[in-house]
Amino acid sequence: MSPTYPPAVSSLLLALAIILTPLTFSPPDGCADIHVIGVRGSGQSGYGDQVEGVVGAIATEARAAGMTVSDEAVEYPSVSISDSLGLVLVTGEYARSVDDGAEELRSVVDRVAGDCPRGRTVIVGYSQGAHVIKQAFGDTPSRPIAAVVLLADPTRDPGQLGIRRLGRVPGDTGGAFEPIRLPDPLRTVAVDVCAAEDIVCDRSGGGFLAHIDGYEVYERAVAAAVIGILDRLPGRRLAPR
Repeated sequence: MSPTYPPAVSSLLLALAIILTPLTFSPPDGCADIHVIGVRGSGQSGYGDQVEGVVGAIATEARAAGMTVSDEAVEYPSVSISDSLGLVLVTGEYARSVDDGAEELRSVVDRVAGDCPRGRTVIVGYSQGAHVIKQAFGDTPSRPIAAVVLLADPTRDPGQLGIRRLGRVPGDTGGAFEPIRLPDPLRTVAVDVCAAEDIVCDRSGGGFLAHIDGYEVYERAVAAAVIGILDRLPGRRLAPR
């Protein structure tokens, strides 16, 4: 038999239940509808400011559409180019950092796919992190990736068609490094962002300041583009109708 409480006690218990109930319920299997993986840029830690801003914007848009969201950052060396005055490019340390990041990213994607096969994986990479994404999946496009965001991609190829592009790049001569193209399965779900005057993703750019400060203004537009991509995938629609 259930216990019977005086009215005052019952009211107190009800109030406590409301206060202690979480605003967002975790799915029974612990898997979110969307899992966002962040890949930071050179010399950064955690997500890095640029990736963190976009990850937060995607989470806000997705939760507004009634979806649950989880996220994690890829841990890899992300060696700094500026701190070494570019020497890491000569010594091969940068290339090794990208290779290490690509291996770790593939491992994370495979783990998430195995643990939560019904979820949708979104990857966001900035600068060296964008290079890592292309290095990881350029020859292995079969992994279950729902959307990719490339911010300040140093391997940017402006001639590749079918990619959603944000930013104003007058010269659009391509990134600072040898261009890498996305395979077709990823090309159709990719968002590429190159801020005006960012010399890393556009060699004709005017300098490095835009590379650091030029991406916050694109966060909401990127998030909307990602939700639009997910909305067109088979299964549940994300965008409100």
